[in-house]
Amino acid sequence: MADISPHVINAAGGIIYRWKDGSQGPGALTGGPLDGLEVCVVHRPKYDDTSWPKGKLERNESAFHAAVREVGEETGIPVGVQSYLGHVEYDLAFEGKASTKGVKKRGIRKAVDFWIMRTLSAEEDALRKNAFGPVFHADEGEISGVEWLPPREARDALTKKSDKDIADEFIRRVRDGSAFATTFLLVRHGKAENRKSWGAPDGMRPLMPRGAASAYALSREIACFAPIDLYSSPWKRCADTIGIYAMQSGQSVMMAPDLTEDAFAQDPDASWNALYSQISNCAANGRTSAVCMHRPVIGGCIDHLRELCESEALAKLVPGNNPYLPTGHAVALSLVSTKNGPRIVDIQKVSPIVY
Repeated sequence: MADISPHVINAAGGIIYRWKDGSQGPGALTGGPLDGLEVCVVHRPKYDDTSWPKGKLERNESAFHAAVREVGEETGIPVGVQSYLGHVEYDLAFEGKASTKGVKKRGIRKAVDFWIMRTLSAEEDALRKNAFGPVFHADEGEISGVEWLPPREARDALTKKSDKDIADEFIRRVRDGSAFATTFLLVRHGKAENRKSWGAPDGMRPLMPRGAASAYALSREIACFAPIDLYSSPWKRCADTIGIYAMQSGQSVMMAPDLTEDAFAQDPDASWNALYSQISNCAANGRTSAVCMHRPVIGGCIDHLRELCESEALAKLVPGNNPYLPTGHAVALSLVSTKNGPRIVDIQKVSPIVY
């Protein structure tokens, strides 16, 4: 992820995919995982090259937000983040060059993070627009063409080897079935008023002003994933945290009484079953989702989440220690549906930028 060194320029981008001829998923035409699949590349006249859409992070911008914004600006296509794909770095002097032979280094590195991205419908784009912010057209002359190609043809067309490496990783993910995951955002509510000094019922305890600030900032990051279904514990601090994104997007929040702290204390299994039902629906229906919960409930579900991970290495990325997540933060779980239920194929930390 982003390096804050003054000698590094941080950038972000992605691979957008689609199926041609109206087919609905991998292998829909003849059964092969790459059949009917296309990805999007751009042509840049300044460098006379073909590359993945990408661009530099702006001040006080996350890599998630930059990736979605830059891809949208360069292609004109609204997108949502799915799984993390990879990281490349190179000297800035090598930008747009197929060969670095004879090119003198500038001593400034460009570091680029890539994600797999889904295209959004016009309705999804409209819903998340207020929370995400504006996406403008690329500067005149920056992009001279946008082209959809089968993955192998795109790989051949790409100029830089590092871009070809990202293509290889994407193709590998398509083949192993993890490329087209659906995102489930697990959110911890923002910082609430102190429990000891609060005299009313705990379910009414509100966010502190700085908790509200982090919840507001987090809504900008949530918008990068463009969730369709929103869930929350009905207690005020959770409902208000995800409620900021719901208010900005005009979406409703489905309350989940089994996810309150009291409900969890009385029946931990019922709380996990409620969360697992949301996760299963997200994976099976391909509907990006977000749920806002409490620290004790998250902690009680952690071991269950590890059991859903595709590998031991991935399971180690599941937050392991109390408090599991800082207040006002989230994790993005990339889910695929299998005959044995939902499986987690990627985990990403999502943090608000408060300034």
